[in-house]
Amino acid sequence: MFLSPDQSSTGPLSFWMETLSIFLGDVFASLFVGGSAYVLIWLLKYPGFRVGANWTYVGWDVSKMGRLPNETDSGEMVFMPNVVVRTRGTGISKTIAVVWVRERADPSDPGDILGKHDLQAAGVPEEARTTGGDLLKFPGPEIRYPTAKFQQIINFPIFVQTADNHFVKAQSPGNQPKGLARFRFWFQDFVDGVQRWIFNKMG
Repeated sequence: MFLSPDQSSTGPLSFWMETLSIFLGDVFASLFVGGSAYVLIWLLKYPGFRVGANWTYVGWDVSKMGRLPNETDSGEMVFMPNVVVRTRGTGISKTIAVVWVRERADPSDPGDILGKHDLQAAGVPEEARTTGGDLLKFPGPEIRYPTAKFQQIINFPIFVQTADNHFVKAQSPGNQPKGLARFRFWFQDFVDGVQRWIFNKMG
């Protein structure tokens, strides 16, 4: 007795191949959903806080001089970054340990270390430098630098280092987020705006 092609295609091998394809499809679908959820959470939460910074300086009177320093000026100034840390989720708790000013933004290749301010060694209480609550504010290191290099120093990247040894770059003059970091911040702000709009409508 001979089986037709249609009958032979329904044999045991075909059954197991179909079962395997369904199983693999479910596995890949689960991986896709899980991966998408992970990326979404990362976009919304990482690193759990945002760091901003600006500069104060001593040794130049803008109101008197009528301008900012340039490369023709002599002398020396004292610069200090002022750091602000804003938590993006009440469940995020990270302790800020050190404020750094570096020549380059690459943590693995920072170039010259312009300044380091160890907050714990300076006596800043842990609760005053732990995220998850109110806005955090603290000074960075004081840096003496030639007045002629004013524009250079205010564009150096500023980092905070957490107690678990993670480095997060501050948004500061000359160091605005780019690429993926810029998209992540935009996405976080967009979601925050939508949430506020919903809460206002519900209120």
